[in-house]
Amino acid sequence: MAVDDSSTDPARRPLPALSLRHVSKSFAGQRALADVSFDVPRGEITALLGMNGSGKSTLIKILAGVYEPDPGGILHVAGEPVTLPMRPAQAHAHGLRFLHQDVGLVGALSIADNFALAERFRTRGPFMAIDRRAQNRHVARALAFFGIDRDAASLVSALDPTTRTMVGVARAFQDQDDSAQSAEASFRKNILVLDEPTASLPAEEVGTVLRTLERLRAAGGTVIYVSHRTDEVRRIADRLLVLRDGRLVADQESQGLSSAAIVSLVIGRTFTPEARAERPQVQADRDAALTADGLSGRRLRDVGLQVRAGEILGVAGLVGCGRSELIRILAGAEQPTAGRMTVDGKPYAPEAPADALARGVSCVPQNRHVDGCVLPMTVRENLSLGRLRSFVTGAGTLRADAEHADAARLIADYSVKPADSARPIATLSGGNQQKVVVARAASRRGRVLLLDEPTQGVDALAKQEIATSIRALASGGTAVLLASSDFQELAALCDRVLVLDRGAQVALVEGDDISEERLTLLSTRAHAPAHLKEPT
Repeated sequence: MAVDDSSTDPARRPLPALSLRHVSKSFAGQRALADVSFDVPRGEITALLGMNGSGKSTLIKILAGVYEPDPGGILHVAGEPVTLPMRPAQAHAHGLRFLHQDVGLVGALSIADNFALAERFRTRGPFMAIDRRAQNRHVARALAFFGIDRDAASLVSALDPTTRTMVGVARAFQDQDDSAQSAEASFRKNILVLDEPTASLPAEEVGTVLRTLERLRAAGGTVIYVSHRTDEVRRIADRLLVLRDGRLVADQESQGLSSAAIVSLVIGRTFTPEARAERPQVQADRDAALTADGLSGRRLRDVGLQVRAGEILGVAGLVGCGRSELIRILAGAEQPTAGRMTVDGKPYAPEAPADALARGVSCVPQNRHVDGCVLPMTVRENLSLGRLRSFVTGAGTLRADAEHADAARLIADYSVKPADSARPIATLSGGNQQKVVVARAASRRGRVLLLDEPTQGVDALAKQEIATSIRALASGGTAVLLASSDFQELAALCDRVLVLDRGAQVALVEGDDISEERLTLLSTRAHAPAHLKEPT
């Protein structure tokens, strides 16, 4: 897709707040960004879009001074050249402000103290003593501008997530001079980069944050807004920048674009809601291996599902949708606040993962390094974790030959390389570590297998091999629940896909209706579509 070059015509665009030219970034010979050039107009909200792995995070980290780009890149802020690479302090000095999903506030400190962490305290006297009254007045003015009804002395830990986000925005645009003229100049000077700021917020509270950004724009503020949610982008963005595979593929005005058109730009194919792919028919008379009804938790709200023997049920959604929380509750690693579960028709309420395993429910967690592997141990020891009783004699001694033989079989079945069970698992590639984790979970031959991002961070070959293993397990009668942010993977593997958004289920897509485009569109809507189907 051709890039709209109107950004290079100064007669058609306002003076840019930021200009980037020919910026690239490589990691171990792999291009994460390739010759990216664009302008960010002053006083506008520019949406930065792209699927996972498109290069958005890499670009943001270059602007923040965290990553060093490849030689040859050029950056101008407010018309002034900025030498790349730069340090984070230099990015801050040039007016670049960053607000991530976790906002970066310290919960144990007050709002006023958190403001001081970004700049400095107001002081008085020859010994530069902290002037608490002046600091609180300064913070109160910023809070009032953004309509934040909180006292500057309030602890951040007492704030709800939406207020934390707005406090982060207000902090980013504070200025050392407390005059009204200086505050207005700060809005015009600084550039706020928001990375998925609403991902963890309830749908009903997103509007509060968006109204804050609209007010900021009206005061002359410049915003780069990173989001997957097309409804938010359509509401607030003046312009779209779209990255795909590290390249800028679209730079255009957002006015008049539908959600489907935005999705098409992001994925690189025309989105047609009527399109159908050939899918195997789900057998409705299969036995229900695992069910959940009215399941709620920290984020989940009234989720219901049924996984049948021999099927793969996908769980789709963006960051903060509740995918991992759902897996952890079903695996006994986290407790629900409401709801009922069954396994093979009998009540199921695991208080720990061991309880789940005893009922035939195995899990591949999202973070293999933290929850999936014991890195100092060998491949064989990792494969035996949780199953050592299978290799113990009546006298209580370990049958090492049986353990070795079992490890060799799993290594061969799951194509783990190198095929050396005595090798420390920490020395394997990420893809082969993941194969070990999948093999261990599947080796229990349980009724249900829970998979949370099973191919995240693995190479293409390992991804294909893991997918083949998942299909084989389902064909053998295992009920598989596959949670993933890779919609292409879900479309290729799943019989049905449950779509979550901010903890609530918004759709159940079945058979021929499953496609990457459809899952993307459903996941980026803040409200349930009219054709919502209840899981059965």
